[in-house]
Amino acid sequence: MSKLPTRRGFLALTGSGAAASLAGCSQLGLTDQSNGEAGDAVTLAVAPDEEALASLEEEIRAEIDNGTLSEQEAQAEFQERQVELMNETMTTFEESAADSDVTVEESTPEYGLARATGSDEAIMSLLRNGEVSGIYPGEQYDQFIEQQRQREQQREQQQELIEQQQQAQEEGNETVDDDSGTDADAGNETDE
Repeated sequence: MSKLPTRRGFLALTGSGAAASLAGCSQLGLTDQSNGEAGDAVTLAVAPDEEALASLEEEIRAEIDNGTLSEQEAQAEFQERQVELMNETMTTFEESAADSDVTVEESTPEYGLARATGSDEAIMSLLRNGEVSGIYPGEQYDQFIEQQRQREQQREQQQELIEQQQQAQEEGNETVDDDSGTDADAGNETDE
């Protein structure tokens, strides 16, 4: 199932790299806030539990091994279920944030991103508790969304190209089979 995105790739897509999250966290200390008052919005990256992703991947692989799904069907199923898992994760996060001093102003569950405001302490608490996987400056929210949309468009274009190439190859194989059959017959007639 080499065409399925890996957990690592999925986490990279949601912008949850450890180095980036550390860089984003350091931005909180650069604000002009004092005493942990609520300030400017930040972008929060939320990622599904790695165990849930691993379980999903194993389940899809088993369906491929059983012959229940083709590679293409498996890839589509995996992506669809990843989005469902991401939506569930984001819903859980938003409910948890509502119980804290963090206000989610905007979210895009399919990308695992939210723009939120709150005290520095409350936001850092979300990171410490593992409820978010990264904290970034608020103005990066729109940039992240645009990057994800561009990646989606590129994936769709690549998928269309692959399907066109496969169709052309299948049509080419049919033509070669038809031609080779006539050439073999023609060659036998001349030998006789």
